[in-house]
Amino acid sequence: MTVNRRNMLAATTAGMFLASVRPLGAQAQDALSIVLPNQLILAFIDVLFAQAGGYFEREGLKVGIEEGRGSSMALQQVMGGNASIARIGAVDHIRANGQPAGRDLVAFGTVQQSSPWFVVSLQDKPVTGPQDMANRNIGIQSVGGTTETLLDIMLVARGADRASVNRVVVNNSPAGLDLIRQGRIDAYFVTPSVAVALRRSGQPVHVWNTDTVAPTPGFCYSGKREVIARHEPLIQRYVRAVRTALLDLIDGKVAIADALKVLERYDMAETRNQELAAAIYQENIGFLLADGRENLLRNVPRRWQSAYDLMVACGFAPPNLKQEDLYTNRFIDAL
Repeated sequence: MTVNRRNMLAATTAGMFLASVRPLGAQAQDALSIVLPNQLILAFIDVLFAQAGGYFEREGLKVGIEEGRGSSMALQQVMGGNASIARIGAVDHIRANGQPAGRDLVAFGTVQQSSPWFVVSLQDKPVTGPQDMANRNIGIQSVGGTTETLLDIMLVARGADRASVNRVVVNNSPAGLDLIRQGRIDAYFVTPSVAVALRRSGQPVHVWNTDTVAPTPGFCYSGKREVIARHEPLIQRYVRAVRTALLDLIDGKVAIADALKVLERYDMAETRNQELAAAIYQENIGFLLADGRENLLRNVPRRWQSAYDLMVACGFAPPNLKQEDLYTNRFIDAL
């Protein structure tokens, strides 16, 4: 079924779109649960639009969505059997997979082909790369989380001293600029939504993407091998539903305004300003297509190899893992 402006608006009026966020717990037949790394944001458009637009429903799936508090917490939910799959940073997946407890993890799709993280500083005191970070205070999202891992692999990639950089936990918000002005930090990591908001605010900021220093995949779908094998038909339908939903957005079968209207059901702060939301939406679509439409949701070997090599150089992963230890493309190949 093709979703266009007319039938999307009609379906919204009729209440046909599923936009509920369900708690984790016992799963019914043909049901999956996914845990996200943090609160609902537009970056999770792959999961949220597939749910709200009825794509999972048309595949006969019930998908429960849980908000997590970081990739580590999301992985704990998966490893503990409280969620079927997680949407986490690829670097977090690699780091976990390199540990004995995480060897059973496998990524079955890459959502964002390039890193969605940005580093922000002020134009009159710019931090232009890892070479500028020695003896300075850099804001990260959480200790031991994705942004700290990215910070470390960028420093290693440029031969900078990791120990010389002071790490400060800073919220993902435009308000981080005030901390820079106060001299409490020199730069900090932000998501695309904050980067877009800062660029559009006209404030004198210097913004760059971490992929320019350390190329890595962005976020991936991760799960335990035995769970993926046991639910293989459901995982296949999940991947097909997400891919169909994203292609409808990418190909313009669903207008930006209509997609944002449906996503309003999640009451995300990012969707309240329509002009800003549209800009954030387009920024996030760009990460999906960083390696071309033909690689949508595919685990691209060269990107994963780049991330893995950097992780090994940092001591975050053992040097003996093969690509098949980290991910599989069998579900994408079957579409």
